[in-house]
Amino acid sequence: MTAVKTREAIGKRIAQDYTCIEPGFKGAVKRRGEIIGEKDVELLERCGHFIVYVYKDEDSPHGYIHEDEAVDLMAKYIAGPGLVVEHVEEAKAYLKAGERGLLVVNSTGLRIINETGVFVVATRRTGSFLEKRELAGVVDLIPLYVSEGVFNKILDSIRQYQPVLTIHPSRGLKIGVVVTGTEVATGLVEDYASPVVVEKIKRYGCIPGDVVYARDDEEEIVGKILSTLKTHDAVVVTGGMSVDPTDYTPSAIRRVADEVVIYGLPIKPTTMTMLAYRDGKAIIGVSAGIIYFREENALDILLPWVSAGVRIPRDYLVSLGEGGLMRIFIEKRSAR
Repeated sequence: MTAVKTREAIGKRIAQDYTCIEPGFKGAVKRRGEIIGEKDVELLERCGHFIVYVYKDEDSPHGYIHEDEAVDLMAKYIAGPGLVVEHVEEAKAYLKAGERGLLVVNSTGLRIINETGVFVVATRRTGSFLEKRELAGVVDLIPLYVSEGVFNKILDSIRQYQPVLTIHPSRGLKIGVVVTGTEVATGLVEDYASPVVVEKIKRYGCIPGDVVYARDDEEEIVGKILSTLKTHDAVVVTGGMSVDPTDYTPSAIRRVADEVVIYGLPIKPTTMTMLAYRDGKAIIGVSAGIIYFREENALDILLPWVSAGVRIPRDYLVSLGEGGLMRIFIEKRSAR
């Protein structure tokens, strides 16, 4: 491979993709391996490419891997179950969801790759719920070639963190809803909470189950949670999650649960959220704030995990504080 003036490259094969960026367009106008013709010169120069790499021969330098092959190899190496690799223009490899489900990223493995200064991998956040064929990550190589020795050393450095990306498929679980509040249970006030919960359950690939009501009575709430869990894979309990005298939902969940993972998510809105488990089934307690912040709330964080049947790590929930101010909270608070 050698660098030559574009006008001297006519009739030669280019050694990498060449990109043009204009308002409304960004993409490769000439691809690796294509022969440069006279008409290509003006286009390439207009895009700022006055010097281009061309092949001296068709082979990569001995002991080196070209970017096209390197990004594909890296993408296939870090991709776990549920992901497919797709090569795209400009020597990038896309990691896409092979099925609908939860994305989990090994942040340590990802950081090690990006610290090399050789490869760059950008992903969606852990906890994202992806539709089939939706983009999960992109792999780039910074140089045009990488030596086989350096490449293998990078692979060795992340071996213990494999796979770096995994899609856990949605299992279509049946989730019940318990709405608390005497005013709702007695019909004094309309139930605005359960429609929000049902909408979220559907959004994340689960099946809405029964919706039942409980007055502000701890024993009644406990009974409704237990009866719902008998016929459902998980339960969402709404209302009564704060510290008011009639807020019994947290204490009721504690009585029912084998383990309380967290009470109080470091997010806004719906901070007063509880996650617990009983016999492996998730119990989510959320405040009535989901009525006002229906667009985005704690259910958007927790339900993707529940949908995939993956236990939610406490460390993950605690880490949500950085970036925990959701856009909808900022927008609605600013509008006041």
